[in-house]
Amino acid sequence: MKVLKIFIAIIILALIGAVIAGVVVDNITSSDIEGKIKAIPVPENTTVDSSVSRTGKLSDPNGPLEFYGAVLLQSNADYGSLKSYYANNSPEGLTVQVVSLANAKKELGENFPADLRFSHHDSAPDHYYIAYAFTTGTSPFPMLDYRSYVG
Repeated sequence: MKVLKIFIAIIILALIGAVIAGVVVDNITSSDIEGKIKAIPVPENTTVDSSVSRTGKLSDPNGPLEFYGAVLLQSNADYGSLKSYYANNSPEGLTVQVVSLANAKKELGENFPADLRFSHHDSAPDHYYIAYAFTTGTSPFPMLDYRSYVG
């Protein structure tokens, strides 16, 4: 009987450990995306103001787990040249997109989390842009991370 209790306790601890490991690995995946975007050399007259990453069901409550990384850029470059620069300099396996901060709410969606849209800069959106990337299913443990919709 004592051996059975120990065996059950070990199984429960292993399951809890697997779920925690899944969450940690998934957070590392999002941080890696953020780091890859930050590692892209910025164009002339452009600075990185801040960055963010998050894992969760970010754009669809019924969708898959998403991994998101982004940087907030302040730039005197025009929008079109920033879009093409980041599209041409995206790291392998990522598609980095650029959206102007003024249009971020519209393009990313009303329910997309405000902190991931850098909404604290909404009062001065001129010359601010978000370079971001989403991925899904790149985690080795997506089935162990049951985060809910964060919008």
